[in-house]
Amino acid sequence: MKETKSTLTSLGVIGALYFSQGIPNGFFRHTVPVIFRENGLSLEQIALFYPVLFIPWMLKFLWAPIVERFHSIKKGKYRSWIIPLQLIIAVVMCSLAFWDISSPIGLFIIGVFLINIFSSMQDVSIDGHSITLLNFSERGWGNSVQVGTFWFGYIIGGGLMLILFSIIGWNNVFFLMAFIYVIAMVPILLNKNHNENKVKESSKKKWGSIISFFKQPQILLILCIVSAYRIIEGFIRSILPAMLKDWGLDFSQIGVTLGIIAPISVLIGAIVAGYLINRLGRIRSLLVFGLLQLISALGYIVLSIYYDQPTITTIIPFIIIDHFISGLVTVALFSSMMDWSRKNQSGSDYTCMDCMGVFAMMFGAGISYWIAAKWGYSTCFIVALPLTVLSIFIVWKLYKKMEKTYWQSFNEKISA
Repeated sequence: MKETKSTLTSLGVIGALYFSQGIPNGFFRHTVPVIFRENGLSLEQIALFYPVLFIPWMLKFLWAPIVERFHSIKKGKYRSWIIPLQLIIAVVMCSLAFWDISSPIGLFIIGVFLINIFSSMQDVSIDGHSITLLNFSERGWGNSVQVGTFWFGYIIGGGLMLILFSIIGWNNVFFLMAFIYVIAMVPILLNKNHNENKVKESSKKKWGSIISFFKQPQILLILCIVSAYRIIEGFIRSILPAMLKDWGLDFSQIGVTLGIIAPISVLIGAIVAGYLINRLGRIRSLLVFGLLQLISALGYIVLSIYYDQPTITTIIPFIIIDHFISGLVTVALFSSMMDWSRKNQSGSDYTCMDCMGVFAMMFGAGISYWIAAKWGYSTCFIVALPLTVLSIFIVWKLYKKMEKTYWQSFNEKISA
């Protein structure tokens, strides 16, 4: 009973943290491409500028040694970073409230970039905190909570806020987001039982965590697996906001479609994945869920070829199916990434893998925007078909190769 209560408390803290992360993530991922189009930027320009805004997420491994070394044991290794950064991000959100959407876009870009820097720093701590709270058997459901609550925050930031944009105005939207962001800190403020401090701190004074990460056996194979998965995520889904804008949907409609309906679909997919992942096993989940992304690409091909100007009612069923599949894939991948993270440097290890994933995702996003600019949206999704098959084939081959050495060593550690 006590163990169940402890698990529920851990899941509650994890849920609140990833919920707060989803708020700015949803807002900016949907808003930035639309505002770029509103300000006259071409798809080629977005292909260059959009990935640049997410550079902090690609390079967040640089923050990992700082987080691992400088922290308060009394307040919690990762907790002592999470809370101050949460407040700083809320302050930047309030500052963006004073930018007018009709003004030059430079100040908006600076604000988004700053939020991405602080969010990426905080993410290192949140990932490390989550890994230390969950044991191996809890990680399927733990990642369901992580993905589900993140996307619930995504609904608030990417859907509700875009809808409220035309009702309460730009400045009030940012003040409201900042307020919700601060409220989301309550669970971690109340939870002062730091399981993370039980982890051995033998490496906390060292700056070699990144180097030691890359020295692990089979780590390059792991990074290739992560990249193969995330490049498809960026290729298929990053282009959706601009595509819907070009198809004639307004802020409110995009907010409903990508900011509410899509995240709910991901949340349901995440819950289903949490139920299935321990039954199917890691590798089978990765392969089966990954191949389902072919359905996503086929759906968007149908939309872009057979409908001259798709309406929101036509688009919604395809969005639901695609993002349900995205929820399945994300839980399978994140659970494996937790498995591959060392306990004493969980934040650094998970961060390095996630950085490679974000780089692959933004690379995929840039390529998809470039293809769409040259040959249209339909061609972009046609290219996604063989790319998806290739990525899953790479995952299967690399995982099979890794299983002979690395995975055997990992299972010995688990059973020890």
